[in-house]
Amino acid sequence: MTTFNNKSLIVLLALVSGGVAAEEPAETAPDKKPKRVQTVADIFEQPGVLTPKGSFVLDTSLSFTQNSSNTVSVVGYTVLPSLIVGLIEANDTDRTTLTFGLTGRYGITNRLEVEARIPWVYRYDSISRRSVNGSGSDAPELRTFDNSDLGDIEAAFKYQINMLEAPYWIAGVRFKTTTGSSPYDVPIDDQFGFAELPTGSGFPSIEPSMTMIMPIDPAVIYANLSYIWNIEDDVTVEQDGERTKTSIDLGDTIGFSAGMGFAVNPRFSFSLGLSHKTIFKSEVNGSTPADAKLLQLDSISMGANYAINRDTTLNVGVTAGLTADAPDFQLSVRIPYTLK
Repeated sequence: MTTFNNKSLIVLLALVSGGVAAEEPAETAPDKKPKRVQTVADIFEQPGVLTPKGSFVLDTSLSFTQNSSNTVSVVGYTVLPSLIVGLIEANDTDRTTLTFGLTGRYGITNRLEVEARIPWVYRYDSISRRSVNGSGSDAPELRTFDNSDLGDIEAAFKYQINMLEAPYWIAGVRFKTTTGSSPYDVPIDDQFGFAELPTGSGFPSIEPSMTMIMPIDPAVIYANLSYIWNIEDDVTVEQDGERTKTSIDLGDTIGFSAGMGFAVNPRFSFSLGLSHKTIFKSEVNGSTPADAKLLQLDSISMGANYAINRDTTLNVGVTAGLTADAPDFQLSVRIPYTLK
């Protein structure tokens, strides 16, 4: 195996396992097995970058996502290029999402890891609507909606393909359930959309992925390619006072991300990355609606990782959207704790 120093190992463990280990104290009992990989020698004997065999990581996370949009709609027709007859409306929408997640990861072997995640989602939307040339008061009409509930529970498996030589390749598959409230199960507001905000997508999905990790002293380069397959399902839709069954096939998603991590010292590291997602058009009853859109989501992310002690780390990350469809801002805080 190619030799690389402690700094690269720290970053590699932070990127893949979500945590890095502090140096092992000298007074540790010799017969006590380490809870995390601490030394280069340990890596040589067990060069796994996933959760070690028999170890359990409890990862507590909290994320804050903010997204806003401003739209102007015109209902009418033009008489002259500078004259519009009809109704002009300006909408200002602010959407805030708080997600508390509890994730457990267990190392079945040094190559194979299993993961489960349970999210609790709180959503708050503020929608302001103003009729620019309508009758009555010019004051905007403001409505707020909020809801909190269980989100979509996820389960995942990760397998490290090679162990001895870099770059390391990790294959994974993630399953998403429909435990969160579906957009088709919540009441609808005729003017503002949802009267009660959903906390799930309403459709199960399967996401295979492949991750590459390349240690380059003293940094680590990573890249990830994934595909989200949303499984088609039948939903009940109310239209013109009648409830009918409709077949919905949400657009699948291709995702690619890449970046680098750099260890400043054995306790602290930071990372920079770029992410791109392409969401294909959805289908209704086997055909694509005329207003369906192909979405492009690009974002840039920065993160910092600090090892509080040999079992606990603190991860802080920020993400900024680069395209109109991507969330404007996201802040996440994670605290992985390793048990044996």
